[in-house]
Amino acid sequence: MAKITQLMIQVANKPGSLAQICSELAKVAVNITAIMASRDEAEGIRIVATPHAAAKKVLDGLRIPYREEDAIAVRLSDRPGALGKATRKLADKGINIHYAYGSIVKGEGRALIIMGVSDVNKAADLV
Repeated sequence: MAKITQLMIQVANKPGSLAQICSELAKVAVNITAIMASRDEAEGIRIVATPHAAAKKVLDGLRIPYREEDAIAVRLSDRPGALGKATRKLADKGINIHYAYGSIVKGEGRALIIMGVSDVNKAADLV
């Protein structure tokens, strides 16, 4: 499990908000490797983007408020039980999972899962 920093973006839930952010990030070759957007979230959008500093600069230029938050990233095999095994390791160490989101690229064989947890440093030390 790897410690990562995601951006928690505060943006109005209206047509075009996400499109504007994604388009502006693309203009400077920022790649979004994970995203969660929910109208129920106070922050609105969580993204993991590289390069991280360039993503922050774009948001600053757009005057879109955001904050940084540490989380963990896990690359898992695309097979039954892989997520259960990873989350069991966290549970066995008393680490609570606050949220999770992820994606898989067809044919790649591995999924990327992002998790907000109660102890990021402790979780990042787990193999």
